[in-house]
Amino acid sequence: MTCAPGMVLEDTYRILAVLGKGGSGTVYLARHMRGGRLWAVKEIQGTKSRLIMEAELLKRLRHPGLPAVGDVLEAEGMLYLVMDYIEGKSLKQILDEEGPQSEARAADWARQLCRVLAYLHGRSPPVIYRDLKPSNIMVRPDGRIVLVDFGTAREQKNEAGGDTLCLGTRGYAAPEQYGGNGQTGPETDIYGLGAVLYHVLTGKSPAEPPYGGQPLRRLRPELSEGMEQIVSVCMQADRKERYLSCEAFLEALDHSERLGAAYRRRKRRRRQAAAAAAVLLAAAGTAGGIREQVRRAEQKAAYEASLEEAAGTAGREEREEILCGAAKMQPRREEAYQELLKSFLEDDGVFSVDEELKWKALLWTDTGGTSCLEQLEGNRTAYVRVSYQTGLLYFYYYGGSGGRQASVRWFRAAEKAEPEVQLPAHAVYRSGILARIADYYELLDVEKRTGDAGISYEDYWSDLVSLTEEELIHKDNLVTALVVYREAVWQMARRAGAFREAGVTGEEMEAQVRTIREALANLKEREPERSGYEEQMLAEAEEGAEAAMKAVQAACQNNVWEKGM
Repeated sequence: MTCAPGMVLEDTYRILAVLGKGGSGTVYLARHMRGGRLWAVKEIQGTKSRLIMEAELLKRLRHPGLPAVGDVLEAEGMLYLVMDYIEGKSLKQILDEEGPQSEARAADWARQLCRVLAYLHGRSPPVIYRDLKPSNIMVRPDGRIVLVDFGTAREQKNEAGGDTLCLGTRGYAAPEQYGGNGQTGPETDIYGLGAVLYHVLTGKSPAEPPYGGQPLRRLRPELSEGMEQIVSVCMQADRKERYLSCEAFLEALDHSERLGAAYRRRKRRRRQAAAAAAVLLAAAGTAGGIREQVRRAEQKAAYEASLEEAAGTAGREEREEILCGAAKMQPRREEAYQELLKSFLEDDGVFSVDEELKWKALLWTDTGGTSCLEQLEGNRTAYVRVSYQTGLLYFYYYGGSGGRQASVRWFRAAEKAEPEVQLPAHAVYRSGILARIADYYELLDVEKRTGDAGISYEDYWSDLVSLTEEELIHKDNLVTALVVYREAVWQMARRAGAFREAGVTGEEMEAQVRTIREALANLKEREPERSGYEEQMLAEAEEGAEAAMKAVQAACQNNVWEKGM
């Protein structure tokens, strides 16, 4: 007997509607009759062992891009898996309604999926998903991706010669999923990711003839050569010819503009021109050296003139265009990069997805065989300073998804700076703290339903307190101080119970809230003239402090009540 709307499972979950049907079972929307929360209930078709395998696998996984298991039920001879209900639309629904997506949006989804897969492949043993397709990918209203339906996932067994079952969906499944080519591995999911990306960009399902065989740009000429090559590499029949890891895929996606034939031709011509110039310069001797000195002086003057022009330009778009041009002229100098990063926050205090794309495009601009970023890395002091500011933008201000994860590489670079020589000591110290928080930040949002979430809330508390140290915070400007305080109080408001369970006392948390309130009052007195954005952040920090104090008191009361039971 299958479920129907109105049916109640185990006197707990009332079935509301059918969410979807697939090869591994039907998924229903249900409401918890006492708590009122919505859940997704998967009715498993097949053997009991299959449901237990899927449930046990999901219980061991903790990632915001994956659903968490709430319960496993048996009723009327059927088995049910109760999981997070993911609000939003499946990628299939979006494609059916909207058709092909922009390259920027597709790349954002691909990056998120790749991070989820990297987490799965990084388990011990690795977890291979094996059924990537649009209907198994949910897109939340805020754009975050969640991978659902683990009915075909398996743990990789290195000693096995091949998979025992041929599973997957035609068009999205790699050739090795049909047997005879060894067992499935991370590169199997890379194939599926490429197939999904093909569908998202073209609107054509690879499950339909000619089964993803047409090059991307034959269907959509406006797509980049780099993206066409990325999809082609992912979908190679020979698994050894694909990207062998999610990290390799992400690297290609982040540098896609460097993969096209036009880029390679330009790079080759520039190398040839540079070699020819070197020969001529050697022949010219001293005269050539003088000309080079003159050229460099002219370039330096043009760079500094561009900075002055940008400073006097009111229009943000025009100013940022001038700054990008300046950075390309002198890619080893930091001033243009720093001014551009400041400009991104000027209007709304948000580092938007479009601004991120502009930033990445600048960093990977070819400057004669090497990118601006590679040139900047050659000036170690400039590089770590720009890295610190970039990390702050991603961690505190990014308007898209995955900002804190993206901040890690920049903070890790800044953390290696020589204190008080390349960066202020407090910036080096803070980089290390923020990198640690960012490394596991997303996992903190996964609700602990079974077992431990794998996060030390004691360590997290220590890091938050370290961020708000008076000596550290007063060395920053008003904006940075406010965002740090705002971050601390709202994290306390959200996680007071978890901190209490980890052994942080109520007195410690209340004292920290009082300290931050006093610091906010001092900032108001010290900085009476504030912008509208600064006033907004100040109000949010004060509101967060009030919420944090209430959350701490509630957590302590609950703890006392539980101990008295």
